[in-house]
Amino acid sequence: MLLKKEVLEKIIMDIQAKFIYSNNAIEGSSLGLDKVHRIIESGHDFLAKSPYYQHLTINQCNAFGYIKRKARNSITVKDVLELHNIIMKNIQRETGCFRDHDTRNSIQKNIGDFLDTLSLSEEYHTIEKSAIIQGYFHQVRPFNYGTGIIARLLAKWVLNQHGYLLGIDLNKHEIKYYRKCSERAGKGILYPLVNMMSTCVEDTLDHLLVKIRSHNIIPIEDAMRINHLDRSQMIEGIRRGEFKAYRKNGSIYVVNKATEEISHGAQILELII
Repeated sequence: MLLKKEVLEKIIMDIQAKFIYSNNAIEGSSLGLDKVHRIIESGHDFLAKSPYYQHLTINQCNAFGYIKRKARNSITVKDVLELHNIIMKNIQRETGCFRDHDTRNSIQKNIGDFLDTLSLSEEYHTIEKSAIIQGYFHQVRPFNYGTGIIARLLAKWVLNQHGYLLGIDLNKHEIKYYRKCSERAGKGILYPLVNMMSTCVEDTLDHLLVKIRSHNIIPIEDAMRINHLDRSQMIEGIRRGEFKAYRKNGSIYVVNKATEEISHGAQILELII
């Protein structure tokens, strides 16, 4: 195994927790990142206040699972409604349906046409598409509640489809700016949000690489076992430059070559998605 399953899960949970924290904050939540972590780990409400955002936190975790299962598929109207059903569980009575009963059919048709066109378009970069889908949903406001979160989850889905990771790890000033960028995208001013999305993607990848590389150095005994070499063969491989090695406190540590390949991006996405 390249990384222990629990180590990888912790890295992913950290990225997801920051995404949820920022997503909640964009919606007005005052829950801190530590409380978001605790809610995710416990899987249920534990605070005496902010039940809305506690439910929203748990529901976003479930939405991540849905996106992960279907990340390779094109997004359909049915998927949009199912995400809304997941996100609004225990929050709103009316979930998984568009606003305004009299206009639902036209909203459904328009969103279906938009999703089909966006999926087939080769005119835009993937990050541009992720911004376009957010701008569109901010423009048409298809739900009475939850449109913003659904838009950001769909942006995450679009990026995952094409091999990108998205975390939203923002400070309070960036959260305000992200909200403004989304509103402007809904008015057709797209590229501030494109730039913001690019920054989020880059920051997520940097965070992932740092975390993976922190588990990259292993004792020489583990390297011998992984590479099926005895100690003399391993030492000779180090001398020839086949392995990177370091000495610390009298012990020899070796860079795990398989993990090094992951940290250069070749296999990251297969592990995450």
